[in-house]
Amino acid sequence: MRNAIKGDLLSYFTFLHWFALVIIGVLLILFLVLIFQNSNEKFPLSSIFTAILSAVILTVFSFYALDKYTKSAILEHVIIKKILINESFSISGQIRNIGNFTISSCSLEVKLSNDLTGYGGEGAPRFEPKSVFDNLFKRGNETNTIETSKTFVITEDLYKGEMRNFSVFMRYPPSFSKPTVRYELFCH
Repeated sequence: MRNAIKGDLLSYFTFLHWFALVIIGVLLILFLVLIFQNSNEKFPLSSIFTAILSAVILTVFSFYALDKYTKSAILEHVIIKKILINESFSISGQIRNIGNFTISSCSLEVKLSNDLTGYGGEGAPRFEPKSVFDNLFKRGNETNTIETSKTFVITEDLYKGEMRNFSVFMRYPPSFSKPTVRYELFCH
């Protein structure tokens, strides 16, 4: 378990991450030395806490910026297929690393919503699948405009220029009359 965490951490960091971590660490040590050398300060604990908190916030923001610009991938040849027999759909395609560094993992966030807007405007007739039991168990004025989302890890350790195939499956609620699929890719 400990080796798996260490391996994940090492594959996540690029040399730019290590460089930023060293710079922030040196700045933190410099500020701590300056705080301890200041003899006018009676309670240095608040200054120490502020320096450490500033270093942590700076580290988080710098890692976020580095991830955004060093770890980039695109989806290609994405195909969404609806599987009516079990009320699900599949998203398949290829993911390509277009950055200059190895990506430790990429996640695909799939959002599914019940699209009721594309039926030709207000008052236009539309087909809504119903069951005999819908009227028996209906509680008040319900709307079926639920949005569900699920995140899938589609690849790990994607090297520079490498391309891999992926495929994910997700069920949608039977109350959806016209499910609309949106997806977003997150790599780190």
